[in-house]
Amino acid sequence: MQMCSVVRMMCYTAFATLFLLGVATGQTSLQISSCLTKNQNLEMSCKFTPASGSSLQKTCYYMTENQLIASTNSSSIPDSNFKNRANISIVDNTCKLSLTGFSADKPKNYTCFIKQTASPVSVYATVDKSTLQTCSAWCVVQHSGAALLLAILTFPLLSELL
Repeated sequence: MQMCSVVRMMCYTAFATLFLLGVATGQTSLQISSCLTKNQNLEMSCKFTPASGSSLQKTCYYMTENQLIASTNSSSIPDSNFKNRANISIVDNTCKLSLTGFSADKPKNYTCFIKQTASPVSVYATVDKSTLQTCSAWCVVQHSGAALLLAILTFPLLSELL
């Protein structure tokens, strides 16, 4: 009787693991997240999967309402509304934007573009200042929840096999 429940537990864990892996691989190569700093500034992160075999330099830029906010390409000039208010950088496989003077007038769509091959890939998020979370470690955990859940579900399976 106990052996049957162990086998059932292993089957459920294996099914959940395969399901989560399928969902994770079916997602796009970009993930965008945003939060509000203590100084009421917007922080956005755009995680991307590096292109294999690409010889082009990675370039990242953010836009809203057809206006360039910031770009890692020094020849791209941001819109005058965002000049001297936006900082952008690529750290590992994440493009980070920091925008000071973030207004609460209405929700806006912010689009992150990553160019590491001939054509850029984009992802957007609608940002509403009134619903943004404060930047914290918990915010990071929420955006990587599927990977955390997969890790937690893997431990029971391994413990049953040992």
